[in-house]
Amino acid sequence: MRGKLRELIAWEVQDNWAFPILELVIAITIIQVMPIVSLTRGHGEVARPFFEAMLFILVISTAIVFGRSFGEGIEKRKLIVLLSYPVSRTRVFVAKYLANLLTIFLIFGSVLLAEGVSLFMFDNRFPLVIWGFMFLYLFLAVFFTSSLMTFITLAVKRFGLSVLILLICIFGMEYWLSPPRTFINNPIAYLSLNLGPYSSVVYSYTWYCNTLNIGIARSGVTQTFFLTALGYVLGGGLILLLASLFLINRIDLD
Repeated sequence: MRGKLRELIAWEVQDNWAFPILELVIAITIIQVMPIVSLTRGHGEVARPFFEAMLFILVISTAIVFGRSFGEGIEKRKLIVLLSYPVSRTRVFVAKYLANLLTIFLIFGSVLLAEGVSLFMFDNRFPLVIWGFMFLYLFLAVFFTSSLMTFITLAVKRFGLSVLILLICIFGMEYWLSPPRTFINNPIAYLSLNLGPYSSVVYSYTWYCNTLNIGIARSGVTQTFFLTALGYVLGGGLILLLASLFLINRIDLD
């Protein structure tokens, strides 16, 4: 069972990330994210520009990759051909989802790691625990976006339409939630995939410092706001993932 899953994951990476998709995503991510973050200092100053710069390329990459994997797979009958082998729909879904989720996370995680190393070289007092929190909330942002795109693609069964819907959903939400339209102290503002992860990093680092008595820190982010942001990406991502798994086993692929 594990052998077949590994084969499906390897096939998915080879098929969906073939040249020039992987190279383009890596290049655009480096160009978009690294110059903005590399000149910053302080945990708030690192987290905020990183998530701001990351959001656009994350949404575009997720839309194209997951749209090609599931949307084109249905349109071009690739999934039907794949399911003609002794493999279940659930296993195909898990392989496709994991392959694309982990690849996207590794790309953005590598850029974040490079940023951390470069900042640590110039300031070794920089608290390394911050990067752990940033990796965690980066993964949750990738997880939520991937789950949302997978659900949309399986629901409409079209590549182009699913990409358009995701862009409208994410960027429309970001525009609506961006201050001053929504006050920063309103919990609904933390449904933003930009402000939510950033505020979660700041809150988590503040909690870490105060809990271990490293120093008294104030974040300006309350527990309510933190739980709103965390529940949105984690709970929402899990619900969308389970809904996608239900759809893949129920929809007509013809």
